[in-house]
Order: sequence, then structure tokens, then C-alpha cells
Amino acid sequence: MSKKFPEGFLWGAATASHQIEGGLINNWVKWEEKNATRLSKDGQRPSNEALKEVACDPENYKSNSSYSCDSYKYWERDIEAIKKLNLKAYRLSVEWSRIQPERGVFDSKEIEYYRKYLKALRDNNIKIVLTCWHWTIPVWLDEEGGLLSKNIYKYFNEYVSFLAKELGEYVDYWIVINEPESFAASYLLGMWPPGIKNPFLFHKVFKKVLPKMYIDSYKTIKDIDKGSKVSLAKNVWHVSSCSRAPWNRFVAFLFDRYMTVSIMDQVVKYTDFLGINFYFHNRLGIRGLRNDNDIISDLGWWLDPGKIFNVLVKIKERYNKPIFITENGLATLDDNKRIWWIEETVKAMDKAIKEESVELMGYLHWSLLDNFEWDKGFWPKFGLVSVDPQTKERRIKRSGEFYSKIIKENGII
Repeated sequence: MSKKFPEGFLWGAATASHQIEGGLINNWVKWEEKNATRLSKDGQRPSNEALKEVACDPENYKSNSSYSCDSYKYWERDIEAIKKLNLKAYRLSVEWSRIQPERGVFDSKEIEYYRKYLKALRDNNIKIVLTCWHWTIPVWLDEEGGLLSKNIYKYFNEYVSFLAKELGEYVDYWIVINEPESFAASYLLGMWPPGIKNPFLFHKVFKKVLPKMYIDSYKTIKDIDKGSKVSLAKNVWHVSSCSRAPWNRFVAFLFDRYMTVSIMDQVVKYTDFLGINFYFHNRLGIRGLRNDNDIISDLGWWLDPGKIFNVLVKIKERYNKPIFITENGLATLDDNKRIWWIEETVKAMDKAIKEESVELMGYLHWSLLDNFEWDKGFWPKFGLVSVDPQTKERRIKRSGEFYSKIIKENGII
């Protein structure tokens, strides 16, 4: 049975500046250099035996230009890969530390770099989904307290305002903040900078600081361009109870309410569409994760791509707004597994559109490139395109070719 998608559906891929650009000086780079040896020893180990050696190399955890995709230098190669894949849309982020290297100083050379990049994408008929903030901050702001600085709202709003004025003519869709819950969790678990373990600070950042940062910036972009399309990218798990026991069902319900709909409920009226990232289906209970799925990624994540159907229906029923899948993918060396993931995801999206009338705008695969995976370093492979560590040559994988065919057909035939 043909699974054709609506005319104008935006098939694409996504990246983040810190994970591909190289040559950065921000709070994460400082933290990575300080913690590289520790991360190589006690970081999450890959489930794939072939990756264990590289995952224990401290150099693997340093996200400088020597080890990155070096997209700041080779961005034209990225555009060539985008064209070969026939992508209709590309999500990328602006690096705050480049734009504002000092307090109150905006770098005209760096904004010109992004302007040239976006213009080249536009000239190649690629719709641009631009992320203002994908977790990294300038060193000067980190030294002032980061998101807990008393001036954070002022700083962030000035930054977003600058981007809207300087780059707005090229942007089709704005993503102001990526995955607020994921970043806020660093204040709860201490696994990322600033390395704090404080549940009260987590709650403050998650429920107060990040929503206000978003809402203020949404209003600012709209003041500059009323016709702009603005949202955030929210990571949404499909959560189910591991049994019918009332206590397990209650735990699953509480997790879903707090991590998914609580922050969405705060900001939804300040969104023009809903950006949804989907990676996880998890069965929860009073004893925590109780999954029985034996299909896992190289990061040990349980894989059930079809559950994106449940997420799309849940979000549609609660908010009734257009949905844009802004990230979706898996870490694997087995490209057949990535092909399987993409195919099952496309089938589930088609089902949500045709059977549940979900208004789905597009799908952005994570990621365009094999890149730097935060505290995991370079060993997890998420990309449709591989990057040679020495020459930085881009090579389309079989999964990329499979995805490209779906794009050409606008679905699975």
C-alpha cells in the first residue's frame, strides 16, 4: 500500500553547532577538556564491541576542530551532502559563543558567516529551520552563573533579537530553545555542565527560567517579524506502565505529566507549531525502567520507532497544533538498523496523518552527519552521512540513499 505524504511535506535532517562546527570556545569545551579522562572511564559504554576501544580514549571526548566534523570550515561540503540527499529542509543552530564572545559585544564577522551559510541554503531551495540555542553558552556568561545569572533573560533576549534582525530574512522556522528538559536535567543529574546536582535548581531552571527565556524571545521575534513561525523543540518520550498495577501506572503517569505536558502547557500559546523530538519509548514502574525490548541502539537505548505514532496522536489531541518532527534517529554502526528505523518511522507518521488526522509539517532526521555526541564523544554514529576523521570527506551511507529515495517518492511506494 502506497504511503504518500501531503504535498509540501518537509523531509530533512538536523544538526547542532557544537556537535559539528569545531574550533569553539564555550562552556562545554571548557568542561569537556576538564572531564575528558573521567568521561572515557565512567561514561556510558557502547553496546557494540567494536566501539569500546575508541569509547575509552580521552581524546574522543574533546570537541575541538581536530576531532569534529569541522563544518565551520567545510560547510559547503555539508550543503553538497544535503543536495545529494534531496533534502527539502535543514535544521542547524547558531553558536551563541561565536556571535557574542564578550558581554555586550556582537561579532559582525561571525554573523556574516551564518548569513552566507543561510543564503547558500536558500539559493539551493532548502527550507531553513534555525535553532537559536542548542545548550552551549559563552564562557563569560558561564562565569556569571549561566542560566542562573540574574541577567539571563536580558542577555538571551538581546541575543535572539540580534539573530532575528540579522538573519530573519533567511529563516523559515525558528526553534528558540532545544529540549529544555534535557538541558535542565544537568542540574539534577550533574552529567553535563554546570555539573550541579540540585533538584530545586533543576525545578527552577525547568519550570521558570527556560519557559520565560522562551516566551520573552517568542514575543521579541514576533515584534520584529509578525509573520515568522516560532516554536521550541521538545523531547517527548512515549511512556507506558510496565504492568497494570496501579502504582506502576501512577509512576508512568507522573513522569509523562511532569516531563512532557507541564512545560508544553506553559508555552503552547506562544507557539506557531510544535517542534517534537522523538527517540524513546520506555516502560516505567515504581522500580524505574522495566523495558523488555531486545532491540537497542549502540547507546543502549531501547528502540521502538513505531511509537512515534502514539506521541503524535497524544500531542495532537492535547494541543491541536501543527507538528514538526525536529529530531528523530538512533546511534548505530549497523546501517541496516538505521534503514529499519527510518522505514518504521515513516509508516507510523503516515498512519498518524491518515488515520488520526495529525497535521504533520515535516520530518528532520537526526543527524545529517556523524558528529560529537555531548558527554559520549565521537563514537556514537547518528548520521546519514559519515565524515572521514582526517580528510573531513562526507560520504552518503546506504541509509542516506534509502532516505533520499523516500524523499523523491514523497513516501514509501
